[in-house]
Amino acid sequence: MALIDVTKSCLDSIRQISEHIEGAIVYLDAGCTESFQLMGAFPLFLDLGARAVCSSENMCALDAVADWNGSFESARKIVIMTSRLLSDAHRFILRCLSMHKGGHCCTIFTSISEVAHSTYPDSPLGPDAFHEYQSLLLQDYEELIENSDLKSGQLVDSNTKGNLTLEDEGWSRFTSNEDVPSLEASSAGKNQYGDSPRQGMVDLGQKPIVSVHHFPMILSPISPRVFVLPSEGSIAEACLSSEHEDSISAGLPSLSTGLPSDVDEVPPAATLTAHFLYHLAAKMDLKMEIFSLGDLSKTIGKILTDMSSLYDVGRRKRTVGLLLIDRTLDLLTPCCHGDSLVDRIFSALPRKERTSSSASIKCSQAQLKPGPSSLARASLEVQIPIGEVLTKEDFEIDDSGLSNGIEAFRCGWDSYNSASEMVDLISLSKKASDEKFFPAELLQGSLVSTETFKGTPYLEAILDRKTKDGAILVKKWLQETLRRENMTIDVKTRPGFASKLELKTMIKALTKSQSSLIRNRGIIQLASATLLALDESCSARWDAFISAEKILSVNAGDTSQSLAAQISDLINKSAFAGSDGKKSGKKELSQGLLSFQDALLLTITGYILAGENFPTSGSGGPFSWQEEHFLKEAILDAILENPSVARLKFLHGLTQELEANLNKTKSDVTKETSTDELNIDEFDDDQWGKWGDEDEDEENDNKEQEYDDMQLKLELRDRVDNLFKYLHKLSSLKSKKGPLGLESNLSSDPYTNKGLLYKLLTKILGKFDVPGLEYHSSTVGRLFKSGFGRFGLGQAKPSLADQNLILVFVVGGINGVEVQEAQEALSESGRPDIELVLGGTTFLTPDDMLDLLLGESSYI
Repeated sequence: MALIDVTKSCLDSIRQISEHIEGAIVYLDAGCTESFQLMGAFPLFLDLGARAVCSSENMCALDAVADWNGSFESARKIVIMTSRLLSDAHRFILRCLSMHKGGHCCTIFTSISEVAHSTYPDSPLGPDAFHEYQSLLLQDYEELIENSDLKSGQLVDSNTKGNLTLEDEGWSRFTSNEDVPSLEASSAGKNQYGDSPRQGMVDLGQKPIVSVHHFPMILSPISPRVFVLPSEGSIAEACLSSEHEDSISAGLPSLSTGLPSDVDEVPPAATLTAHFLYHLAAKMDLKMEIFSLGDLSKTIGKILTDMSSLYDVGRRKRTVGLLLIDRTLDLLTPCCHGDSLVDRIFSALPRKERTSSSASIKCSQAQLKPGPSSLARASLEVQIPIGEVLTKEDFEIDDSGLSNGIEAFRCGWDSYNSASEMVDLISLSKKASDEKFFPAELLQGSLVSTETFKGTPYLEAILDRKTKDGAILVKKWLQETLRRENMTIDVKTRPGFASKLELKTMIKALTKSQSSLIRNRGIIQLASATLLALDESCSARWDAFISAEKILSVNAGDTSQSLAAQISDLINKSAFAGSDGKKSGKKELSQGLLSFQDALLLTITGYILAGENFPTSGSGGPFSWQEEHFLKEAILDAILENPSVARLKFLHGLTQELEANLNKTKSDVTKETSTDELNIDEFDDDQWGKWGDEDEDEENDNKEQEYDDMQLKLELRDRVDNLFKYLHKLSSLKSKKGPLGLESNLSSDPYTNKGLLYKLLTKILGKFDVPGLEYHSSTVGRLFKSGFGRFGLGQAKPSLADQNLILVFVVGGINGVEVQEAQEALSESGRPDIELVLGGTTFLTPDDMLDLLLGESSYI
């Protein structure tokens, strides 16, 4: 039986729609671009005959002439692939149709199923969602063309429609949602074009022929057995919880109580996630046995169970045990800085900026609801600045004309913006010969899961390794690549150790020639990412976090006083580091020093540890009133010293006041210093004359200023009190887990604490009972339970350990350490026959967790 490979399944799904892709211009939104970038699908699109692969958010008229297959015929087919709801992608789809006029065949693939469209609360589409959208899209397209013709003063006929200029159809009309007819505004025209078959072709003569299909295999595979959802897709951006007593963030499930929820409304992400998992299993020809742990996971499991049918259960499919887990059952693991090379890379390197337009897409119905209507997840596309690794002396491919070619292509492609671009083209040779110009600065890389070395995916191999082992493995790959290229380097290497000098020297050797750079781009990109992640500027902060977290863990095993004192010390040090950096005029803190935001993340870690180790005191939190009072005062002082932390949600609205207070304090100190230095002889008679009425005015101004300062400090104190109420909620995670009952530590060594995923898989594969783990009966199981069970024909409850294939999906996100620990638990179980696939809503770094817990999406 073939091993499960999520990446291969996604690529096979693209091949299954090859008849649509052949000869078409393919448009991908940001979510699809991220997904296909990671799985390496772009060469496949060109192999299948695509004329061009373009961005739907950045489309232009020149997309039609970017023909990679050398055909001189005009493009008659357009394929639009989106990871969003059709209502969210509508403005881009409509723009695409207006950009390519003249009776094109337009095929739309969406990762959201038709049923999910109809059940999603903010979607304007009904049960026959795809057919309805076809009619609405054509109606809006017709209105858009007519409006364009009327504005340009031209008659509406087939000739003028085909000759509209780029300025007439213009980008300016699509800068806001109001410029594009909304789905709600066009609801009156739902049946205008008749009741043609669903997902069939709608022929409107000169108008486009539109068809809508479901394409579920849009996901972001980090390795063949680890995947997350696209960061700019509707599923990842949907809210996982609404604001109520047990919720902490829109991007995380509510705290699990083990009791029936008082909230009747199902979070939007629950519905979308359930439909995604159902169709993912169906596409991979798998039959699911569903288990869940956590309140939201149980809700998703019930939706999946309701979607099952006798046909799905009765078919001969391979069985997969699906384990759904709420992220809020273990917030400590993603908040901590574990020993994972992949986590370091994702934290240290810059990510691709989110598409600005996608963040502004909101359903009109969602805008009426309080709280965030969507989330801004960090992009999974890590940008690797390879040019920072190389220098001009080491980069010797200028003679190949690479610099001239790149600049000529860029200027030529953008030449339609201005007629003066010709002057830039003429001056290219002069620019290329300039000493300051360096072509390596144009080189950017990104991680791709399918770049292989002797059949082993790079990312899959380093996901299972710690930082040192992963760096050594990258070094071995570089050495093997150099031997294959018949290259030698003059550097001393030490076995069992990978130094930054060794990695940098080997990378430079492989980039000496353009052909070697292209052939070995996969290992060059990964090695450059490893080198930058291990650089002192990045590793010092990470190592400082690890040291602080170890100290907190040790103190958590001692007393609450020692833990509170350690947290307070970290906050005070971060405040001093921030103020010291500002006084010295430095933009960045010294290496190894943690900022105030970092100290707040460590405070969250400390409170979670305190909640697991100390009983709740009378103040409602794990610390006594006196201990918490010192913590509040430390945070108050740190905020007053660092007003730049206003991006945190609990400080919104105080930015200007805090900065003005800090500037006033500094100016007062300066005045006092200058006054002390004045000599009595410098006073003259005129200065003595200032005493009197002006003195009273100055005193009144001082009183008003003191009143304003007092008001600011009272407001700030209220904000900090709300922060600590929020921390109390986080510290109550253990008591909120209800009947879970997993041991907090499986080891007596506090440095080797494992996350929930490791503990859970260890218990399950050891066939121990896990309190709170719920099994969702299939249709046949429910039939036996309700019907044939009366006659003694009941069905035994299956065990997750009996499955040879286990899919673990963490609702809320996963990180690299959890992937390591899951594989470690599997290897320790002695069950080599089990295949383990790990998935999650998104890939989490500690900075992402800080943003979720204290950023815009938090419910603080």
